Amino acid sequence: MLADADFADAKPSPEAMPDKVGGLGGSMFLPPDFPELRLFALLKSRIGRPNGPLTFFLERQEGDPDAMFKWDFLFVPCGNLKLQIIRGVGGIEIWWWGEQSTESEILAYLRNNIAKHHRAIDDTIKGLELHTLILNPYVRHRSIANLALEQLNQVNPVRPPPVMGDVEQIVSDDFSAKFTAFMNDVDRQASLMMLLVIESAFMAESYLNMILALLVRQEIRSVKPILTETLMRKWRNKIERLHVDCRQIPEAANMSDPRVTNAKRMFDIRNRIAHSYPDKDEMAVGKMWFYKCFPVLEKADAFGNFAIALHNQLPSPDEARFCKNAADALIVFLTEMIDPAHRDTIRIVTETNPLGYNETKGIYSVPFGESVVISVTTRRAAPTSDGTGSTLTPEIETDERLGECVGD
Repeated sequence: MLADADFADAKPSPEAMPDKVGGLGGSMFLPPDFPELRLFALLKSRIGRPNGPLTFFLERQEGDPDAMFKWDFLFVPCGNLKLQIIRGVGGIEIWWWGEQSTESEILAYLRNNIAKHHRAIDDTIKGLELHTLILNPYVRHRSIANLALEQLNQVNPVRPPPVMGDVEQIVSDDFSAKFTAFMNDVDRQASLMMLLVIESAFMAESYLNMILALLVRQEIRSVKPILTETLMRKWRNKIERLHVDCRQIPEAANMSDPRVTNAKRMFDIRNRIAHSYPDKDEMAVGKMWFYKCFPVLEKADAFGNFAIALHNQLPSPDEARFCKNAADALIVFLTEMIDPAHRDTIRIVTETNPLGYNETKGIYSVPFGESVVISVTTRRAAPTSDGTGSTLTPEIETDERLGECVGD
């Protein structure tokens, strides 16, 4: 009976696909909460590596996280029954043929053997590389900023002309509806402008932090208090010290560059909003006088202009768009500081989402994207020719099993 079969007796299948006569006996998806890691370790502990036909047709025989099918194993658990376990994009699918079986029998077989061979599974897992998937803050803030700008450009509040004199109720109701819609558009515009300013600043600063995370020197990375101090500096100090704190930043930043000047203005606008202190100068939108409870404005403007601050919004539409342009320009400025030999690879890493961190090697990686694993690390180089000893040399590399290496 399949449920009682021992995986230790499993052997490779003599046939890669069901024959035309018998055909496929059945198929199923494993439950989403099935322990995939332990299942893979069980299969690897006995079979050695993915051996199914879908793996054979992968462009990269050492695996491809971007492929439609990630891996598959094909084996005979007992008798003439063949099982093919396929890891696809949507889940783990199992095909069987050669003998009759059921979903419950296959599930029982896998679960029983995962429990029975737990020591071999644990040992196999220890030999795998663990990559923690990290939300990329730069990609997230950039996406929100782009969305805010797109929606801001679609909002154009137009104040309805005021009604004068004694008008019919239908005219009054129409004006009221239009004015309500106008105020809603103004509120939406104001919200989008604030969002665009804040997310533009977040986008720029998170990109700067990404450069530090990827390229910071090992002597800084390895001492947590020093690393924390490096990351907690203000943005200008971070940029000024990039060539000191990071490898692959060959020259000091030109802090008089207009893009840095505009970045300062962007952060000043962001700070004015973020601190939200009701400063009577910075946050003022107008002045009003009173005689008893009779309000008087300086000029004969509509009161609504001050109630909704249409012409005095903080930030203004121009300021909000300026901040997005300044953030984009600062990112270009920072990218240009990177050694041209490594600039494209760093770009790939900063663009990937989620970002990976290889816990086994202590380096960042790209778990999905243009290559299987692109890592940014710092390795100790061989002793120099003058005998002064080794130096810390940063590398940007892909998984060597692919035969692709980018870097020094």
